[in-house]
Amino acid sequence: MPKSRKSWLLIIAASAIVLVALVLVTPMLPSDGKKGANRMEVALGQTYQNPFVLDQEWEDYGIGDPYVLRYDGQYYLYCSTKDRRVGIKAWSSDDLVNWRYEGLVTEEPISVGAYAPEVVYWNGSFYMYTSPAGKGHYVLQSDKPTGPFVKKTDNLGFTIDGSVFIDDDEKWYFTHAKFGGIMASPMSDPYTIGADTQLNASLGHWTEGSMIIKRNGRYFMTYTGNHVFSKGYRVNYGVSKESPMGTYHIPENNPILISTAADFNGLGHSATVMGPDLDSYYIVYHNLIGRSAEGPPVRKLNLDRLVFNGDKMSVLGPTHGTAQEAPAMPVFRDVPGAVPAGEKWESAELEGRETLLARSRTEEKYTVEYNFRLGDAGGSSSLDAIFAYADERNYRLVRVNGAELALVDRVNGVDTVVAAKPLPDMAKLHTIRVESGSAGTLLYWDGLLRIEQAGMAAKAGRIGYAWPQGAKPELRYTAFANDANGSSDMKVIKPLPGAMEAVHGLRDGNPDVRSGITPDGSDAVVLSGKGDGISFPVNVRQDGSYLLAVKAARSSAGSTLSVAINGKSKEVKLDASLFAADAEWTTVPLGEFALTKGPQWLSLSRAKGEITLRYAEASLTAPVPETTVVKPAAVGIFNRFGGDWGWTDYDVSFDLTLKADAAESAEEAGILLRTTNESEFKDQVKDAFMGYGLAFYNGRVVLRRISYENAVQAASGTLAFLPGQTRRITVKLHGPTIAVFAEGSQAPVVKWTDPNAFLLGRVGLRGASPAWTISPLTVAAAK
Repeated sequence: MPKSRKSWLLIIAASAIVLVALVLVTPMLPSDGKKGANRMEVALGQTYQNPFVLDQEWEDYGIGDPYVLRYDGQYYLYCSTKDRRVGIKAWSSDDLVNWRYEGLVTEEPISVGAYAPEVVYWNGSFYMYTSPAGKGHYVLQSDKPTGPFVKKTDNLGFTIDGSVFIDDDEKWYFTHAKFGGIMASPMSDPYTIGADTQLNASLGHWTEGSMIIKRNGRYFMTYTGNHVFSKGYRVNYGVSKESPMGTYHIPENNPILISTAADFNGLGHSATVMGPDLDSYYIVYHNLIGRSAEGPPVRKLNLDRLVFNGDKMSVLGPTHGTAQEAPAMPVFRDVPGAVPAGEKWESAELEGRETLLARSRTEEKYTVEYNFRLGDAGGSSSLDAIFAYADERNYRLVRVNGAELALVDRVNGVDTVVAAKPLPDMAKLHTIRVESGSAGTLLYWDGLLRIEQAGMAAKAGRIGYAWPQGAKPELRYTAFANDANGSSDMKVIKPLPGAMEAVHGLRDGNPDVRSGITPDGSDAVVLSGKGDGISFPVNVRQDGSYLLAVKAARSSAGSTLSVAINGKSKEVKLDASLFAADAEWTTVPLGEFALTKGPQWLSLSRAKGEITLRYAEASLTAPVPETTVVKPAAVGIFNRFGGDWGWTDYDVSFDLTLKADAAESAEEAGILLRTTNESEFKDQVKDAFMGYGLAFYNGRVVLRRISYENAVQAASGTLAFLPGQTRRITVKLHGPTIAVFAEGSQAPVVKWTDPNAFLLGRVGLRGASPAWTISPLTVAAAK
């Protein structure tokens, strides 16, 4: 099926983006010193809502395979072209929310039905990579992000969904789709792609839509599968510390984007981009609406926040149909140009150089961005990007001087060159980004990390530029935000249902953040002292009863955690029976809590003992009937489901019969438990759901944990059947523990506590065996 996935093109973009005002309240401690749930009220300011509707989308096609380029403080969105149409459409935005149609950025004949165009900027040129109608790749080039892009290569081959990554050492890499896993190639220049090799980034079937970013020395790759028309189209990610073409660790929180709900499904083909505040990251992706009149898929554009915790990347979402906090803008932003605005800038002179200083000051943690062009060859090639300016004798600067980039610290009038690196052609537009915090200072040139100074802790001050007298540099987009290295992840309002990393909670007391103790490379938070706690500003999707759970260390067993929501608190003991005996970490349910729609606080604090947490999660529940009979019929033929995704603890009973004419059989009888996100489509993995499978065959009972392509045998036991024999089976799902009983037995045939438990979901049947019959399933609320 290499191309049934996109022999139809994508898209549509939809639903409204509601804009209100500026963020009214940031979730910070109020001046009266109140903490936890008594903090300042959480409020949404400027908002947006998924999915988007854009001007001039492809009719009956929408926005599919979205890709966003950030350049000179602006965003440029590109998407796939409707089948049999010529040209590639683009939109621009200041804030990732309000989009302006820019027209067709190319009308080259080879752009007919262009799949998944992506654009990278390098030293004055924009390079577009696309696979028209899925028939190999072409490279187009332009001097502007809005084109016109001109074809520069013949057909380079390589299936579909080509994506380019440029590493800090200026080496280029190309990835693309294939059955069984993403392929990767080195590139010798923007137009030449080397031999490819298959990576271990796979969704167990056709895998596409890859993209790599680099953050804190880690390569994060997102990828999608299995089929664009499948409701179970989803996004996974992997992490490599070796190289873009190295082995990727696939974290346990995959998939990071999935929903098979009737009104929101087929989520995939994502791209990642830095947010307007220079510190955050966002993921854009499409959702499936259905099939167009001509056959291709109709899709819509979506946007959600990404957050990072060590080796772990998470999506705050997926969100849809409700207002969410819009991406934050920088504290200061402007394009100085030839005549800088007097209310924002002050002219001065430093060391005989013309100087322009912003009137605004950074705090003691910040990220600053400078965009500029020094002029044509033969002109001045010197420019200082100033930051941490206290006075004319004390400030820091990044000096572009000829072919060198230098980080300079000026203290009491004495300059010290902290580090220096060589540079390319200066006549093009370039970007300097400085991230500075208590841990040190990072210097990026055109998005590539050039200098890292761990000992150079941040200093607050003004930002600005300086250049030789008489020179005329072109000063472009300039901005700063008072966040660095992901610190904004703590402030952002988290959508619920969803998960929240403990390190992203605002801290009360003196919690300890520990690294190197988790299996996924994330940091954890230890609450051990009086008053220790973490608080999250959250935005609840709808009124309801929510199951709260935490990923807690086994050492936390017996401790007591206090949960506070909008001033109402409840203490919950972390009972030892809820922890898996053979794992260091377990997802522990805290119980159901009533949450109301909208923004509010959710706080977790230590009441007794020592509690070590990785994350918390909240899931909307549905009441389990006292007793109900379920005949699974929903979704598919092979796997059939019934009940409600929101069911929590329950017991399932059924009669299982080995037919009289069947010897003890290798044929399997299967029951499905706590399943969600089910999908039925021929071109995808067979077990397309998340939950548990209980199988009976050959005198054995086998419990499997299934999450689409990731299926593992978790536990097993023996249970013999004679031909014609019927047994009454009862499965008890209480918290993270699953126990299977046969009628007349006091001891469970199988019992397992899942450290990464699915805590909610419905029931179902797997397949149809000629050797077995299974009665309708009786479901009862757990006692």
